[in-house]
Amino acid sequence: GRYVVCHDRQPAPPARHAMSVPLSAVGESSSSAGDDKPLIPATVASPLPPSRLLTATYVAVYLMVGPALILVNKHLLKDVGFGFPMMVSGIGQASSALGSFLALRVLRLQPLTCAKHVTWPFYLRNMVVVGGATAASLCFGNAGYLYLTVSFVQILKAFTPVFVVVTLYATRVETPSPRVALSVGLISAATAIASAGEAHFNLTGVLIMCAAETCEATRLVLTQKLLTNLKFPAMEGLYYMAPICAGWMFGLAAALEVPRALEKNVLSPLAPKAGQL
Repeated sequence: GRYVVCHDRQPAPPARHAMSVPLSAVGESSSSAGDDKPLIPATVASPLPPSRLLTATYVAVYLMVGPALILVNKHLLKDVGFGFPMMVSGIGQASSALGSFLALRVLRLQPLTCAKHVTWPFYLRNMVVVGGATAASLCFGNAGYLYLTVSFVQILKAFTPVFVVVTLYATRVETPSPRVALSVGLISAATAIASAGEAHFNLTGVLIMCAAETCEATRLVLTQKLLTNLKFPAMEGLYYMAPICAGWMFGLAAALEVPRALEKNVLSPLAPKAGQL
């Protein structure tokens, strides 16, 4: 027959080992006695990576400096009465050229990564042309404040992508996709609706802003065609472009604006608003 062996002795329970409890959970466990929920150690949020923090700083500075520059230009051109947009733009570009020169050549904050590509023939043949379009865009953009309000100028600037897409297609640089064409159509419709209710509409100012946006689109197309293989860092781009823009602006201002400024005696240190300038 079969024999079944029975053991009355039960297996010994496993030995209980001491568990280390995080200090952050001790207070919680003592205050909620009898709670069966497991203890979860507190997590500490990791700090923001330095690259993202630097990018966030750049964005914050841009968002503060951009509107401030718009208001300063409008104040000089309209409120102070210094209605010479080429000279105002030229002073800004000359300041950028001086600042970038000090940062790169004197303080050496960063190396010139594209110096070997920017030869004098390349500089005169390509970058001077792009700088001319940039100078025209800035001058026309500042001239708009003489005829239009700041808010309306910003509304019209939202129309710039339309000019860019049309110019890219007209020059056979790029053919827009249906999605881009639809977006451009929506931008056009929204800008037209916003412009319809403008109380201080001025046709001359609108035409000047159209010229500014056309020059901006031309600048982007020229940059894509003439400077395709060069990607300048921000400071290095100012180092090369700002002197060209300042030269274009002051050259045109010497012929178109300086005679009128001398006639009105606005450049004299004894002028009524010379201190504000």
